[in-house]
Amino acid sequence: MTTLNSGTQFSFDLLAGALTRRDEGATGTLHVTGNPGGRIHLRDGGVICVESAGAPGPDLVSRTGRIETELHLIAMMATHDAAFTMVAGDIEDCAFTTRTFNTAVVMSAAIEPVRLLQEASRRMTALLALKHPLCPHRERVAPAPGSTQGDPGSLREEILTHATGGHTTRDIAFASSRSVYPVTIEACRMVADGLMTVVPGTSPAGEDVPLPRSLRRHALPKPFQSG
Repeated sequence: MTTLNSGTQFSFDLLAGALTRRDEGATGTLHVTGNPGGRIHLRDGGVICVESAGAPGPDLVSRTGRIETELHLIAMMATHDAAFTMVAGDIEDCAFTTRTFNTAVVMSAAIEPVRLLQEASRRMTALLALKHPLCPHRERVAPAPGSTQGDPGSLREEILTHATGGHTTRDIAFASSRSVYPVTIEACRMVADGLMTVVPGTSPAGEDVPLPRSLRRHALPKPFQSG
């Protein structure tokens, strides 16, 4: 059973509809409300940046003197991570405006909205396929009794360091200055390996109905499924 909520399908559909129904050459901002929500910046129909409170952004690197190619890659990584966190959360509404906003770092070459959606879908599919998928915004994790630190500097060690029982994988990503997606994936594997546990009462409940394993591959629109 996956602990991700059943709203993931709705969130993806809402975002996909809002992005793919834009005019081909639209320039402006798609405002995504929800938890965590965010903004998708468009230039001539292409996505140049995605910002979300649910994912660490590339802002700090703009002052490090990196070359343009490095900045593009960092901005692209941050863009895909922000899109993933929005889809893994709850999207309530999407509204497009022609107003543009300055951002610290944008991709030097825009990507097509469909490509952004495909990557978000690929990441959600990979997450849902894990034995213990976690919602990056809800479930808090803690070290399992008897678990020990791993290799110094490793991702697992960083996760264990910040997994105090009061942090979600999104919180851990911010604390370790890493992207939410790889932190969440590794944390899921650590739970499956018995290195961490999910804090009772933090898993989705009520309307957030768990999806049976047999339905996981149907959790995303067929055009964007991998395999």
